[in-house]
Amino acid sequence: MSFRDWLHRKADEHAHNEILSFLLMILGVNLLMGGLLVIVIVAGEPSWLLIFPYKPSQTSSAYLGLILAIAGFALLSAGFLLVIHYDRKRSWCIKELEKSSIHKRVSSLKSVNEIMQEYMCKKKRRQEG
Repeated sequence: MSFRDWLHRKADEHAHNEILSFLLMILGVNLLMGGLLVIVIVAGEPSWLLIFPYKPSQTSSAYLGLILAIAGFALLSAGFLLVIHYDRKRSWCIKELEKSSIHKRVSSLKSVNEIMQEYMCKKKRRQEG
């Protein structure tokens, strides 16, 4: 497997992981909204634990809302960080692919003198033939 093939595979893998991170963010938003809705429905006026509302009571639904809200916030944050991480890795792979393809293009280019010599040879063949 060549380095270019490896870079293509890694770029595809990072793009796939980036999509999964977006899905993780969507899951986090859903859990966060669900937790906030449970808290608002159960408690008319909730107390606050840092940035998360909750109602201290003996019912399990109040703690369920807090757990859902905290889990949703954690998944949303982790998904956001992973999107940035995989996007940077994918952009590095693409940048390396561009560097290697530019190097091949530059090395395959002919100089002006070589092009002129080929043109003159073709012109002489036509005149002779």
